[in-house]
Amino acid sequence: MISNIDKSLKTRSIDVLLFDDVNLLDVSGPVQAFDTAMVGGEKRYDVRYVSIDGGPVRAGCGLRMTPDAALSPQTTSDDLLIPGGAGVDALIPNSAACDIVANHLDRKPNGRVISICSGALLLAAAGVLDGRTATTHWSRLANTKEYDRVLWDLDQIAIGQDRVFTSAGVTTGIDLALSIIRADCGATVALAVARELVVQLRRTGGQSQYAIHLAGQFTKDDALTQLIEQVVAEPHLDWSLDGLAKTAGMNPRTLSRYFKRDLQENPAQFVERIRIEHARGLMADKLPLKRVAQLSGFGDLQRMRRAFQRRLGVNISDYVNSFVT
Repeated sequence: MISNIDKSLKTRSIDVLLFDDVNLLDVSGPVQAFDTAMVGGEKRYDVRYVSIDGGPVRAGCGLRMTPDAALSPQTTSDDLLIPGGAGVDALIPNSAACDIVANHLDRKPNGRVISICSGALLLAAAGVLDGRTATTHWSRLANTKEYDRVLWDLDQIAIGQDRVFTSAGVTTGIDLALSIIRADCGATVALAVARELVVQLRRTGGQSQYAIHLAGQFTKDDALTQLIEQVVAEPHLDWSLDGLAKTAGMNPRTLSRYFKRDLQENPAQFVERIRIEHARGLMADKLPLKRVAQLSGFGDLQRMRRAFQRRLGVNISDYVNSFVT
């Protein structure tokens, strides 16, 4: 949840840190979202690029970039954005960079520190995340163990607490930027940005959700892969165990064993998870709940209510009030 945003400022300035081996999408994704946000025909955010010494850097993909200035504690910018990438590991021992990150919030009473992907590790090294809940890319789980004062929640796409923001990385940097834009400028502006970028305004689920969908592409059996893709595409069909087994050309026992092996859950759990995610998307489109239940494969509203309570620990009305606007 994004909170404590200062809405009194008409324009906010952001320093984006560039460094060798930065993930280019961690930079371009959120920056493009911020650059697209318009209020009264004027841009809401001014973005400036900085590097440790002001010199050019090379992104992990090989693109050479020239910053506007050097990273400095005397910056006039409101916010500091730290992207991720393999180059973060070389930044962490840089005491000057850590000091600037650590003291930014104190120097800027209305300022914010924003990290994308593994940029959260630099925030953690600087002590900014001590006692806070934060996220980063799932592949950095081992690195997070070095910072036990941080309350890591790597299943979250984006987390905002006070004036500190972290995201899971890569495309989720856009999700975080949209959340900030929504808090700063309102839902109408955020929706306009999302439409321009052709992305969801509010993506539901966590990193594990996408891992499950990706798992379907790397199963050891092509029939199981095709079955998973069909369930995701058509969750409203009859996906009982017998129906799944028939479609996959397996007997139910073999199918259940394959699901446990490749997805670490049984077929019924997988189908329910997919249907919940599908229902979330339909709710965002403001469809009537009974219609959502039908289209997502639950059949009736009561079954969908039970699934939401079982999986998410929340009743549907509370979910709609919290996440659907």
